[in-house]
Amino acid sequence: MARVTGVKEKLHSPLYDAFLLLDDESTFEDAMTDPRVIRFFVDVQSKTRLETNMQAAGVLPSLNTFEARAMRVVISGTTASDDSDEADTFISDLIYSSVVTLLVGEKEAITAPTFMFPSGAGVASGDGTGSLNHGQPDPLATFRFAEPVFIEPQQNFRVEMLFPRGVPDSVLESTGPRHIWVVIDGYLERDVQ
Repeated sequence: MARVTGVKEKLHSPLYDAFLLLDDESTFEDAMTDPRVIRFFVDVQSKTRLETNMQAAGVLPSLNTFEARAMRVVISGTTASDDSDEADTFISDLIYSSVVTLLVGEKEAITAPTFMFPSGAGVASGDGTGSLNHGQPDPLATFRFAEPVFIEPQQNFRVEMLFPRGVPDSVLESTGPRHIWVVIDGYLERDVQ
């Protein structure tokens, strides 16, 4: 299809990327390339559509722009081998020992402790036996920016999860399968086709 010059469409769409442990033999420490920081939207190669919807590392496709309205950190549920206490410790140690920063064009758009970015995702059942998650499983229960954060065409952006006092042992020794997603929710503006 040909592009319509000068006409744009606005699409409500999230951007997401994940840090992942694929098997129960890999530890969190093995998967980290930097011992104190996890970077999202930087390494998107060899990831499935479940792990990222980015086509290139740290930039939007073509001449698209993005208006970020909300951000969340989603931690995958517990595995069958986890007992409830281990899962509680992993999630609480992860969110209370780290700080999340959204960088747009090398400028900090926001920095706050990870617990400020609840997931708004997960599974819950009527009897309360759903899997553990970070926050209520409601898409409205997320952090929303007071003013939108704009990502311009070809502008670099990334999210970093920093562990200022080091990664807690309960997190370092955790095994997979596990995912930690960062989801930036907002409006993608692109050429009409």
